[in-house]
Amino acid sequence: MMKKILVPIDGSEQADKALDFALDLAKRYSAEVEIMNVIPPISVPVTPYPTVGESPALPPGWINDYYIKAKEESQKMLSEAKKSAKVKGGGLKITSKLGDGRPSDVIVAEAESGNFDLIVMGSRGLGGIKEFILGSVSNQVVHDSKKPVLILK
Repeated sequence: MMKKILVPIDGSEQADKALDFALDLAKRYSAEVEIMNVIPPISVPVTPYPTVGESPALPPGWINDYYIKAKEESQKMLSEAKKSAKVKGGGLKITSKLGDGRPSDVIVAEAESGNFDLIVMGSRGLGGIKEFILGSVSNQVVHDSKKPVLILK
C-alpha cells in the first residue's frame, strides 16, 4: 500500500511531468504527496583577491543576497506547484517543503525521515553541463536511496 509520495521539483518540464504522474498515482492509492525543492550550495573562491587575469572579488554579502533570492524564487515555485497540484489532485493531501544543501542528499534524507513509500522525479532537471560533469541528481538519488525511486523521461 502506497501512502506517501515525495516529488522533488526544480522548475523543469521533466519535474512538472513527474508531479503530474505522481498525482495520478496518488489518486489511485489515496496517497499524500509532498512537493520538494532544494536550494543547492554555491561554490566560493578560495582566495579573496583576484590574481592577474581573474575577475574581481565578489562584493561582501553576496552569498546572503544569493540565498535570499534563491529562497524567494524556490518558495514561489513551490507555492505555484502546490496550488496547481491541489487543483489536479482532487482532494489529496498535498504539502510542500523547501530544503537546502546537496539536492540528492536532502531528497534521500527527506524520503527516509518522512517515511515516504516512493520518490517520483524527472530524469533531467535544469543542471545542464554541470549535471553532465557531476552526475545527475536523479541518478544520485537512485544510487543512494533505500526507498523506491521512479524516474520519468
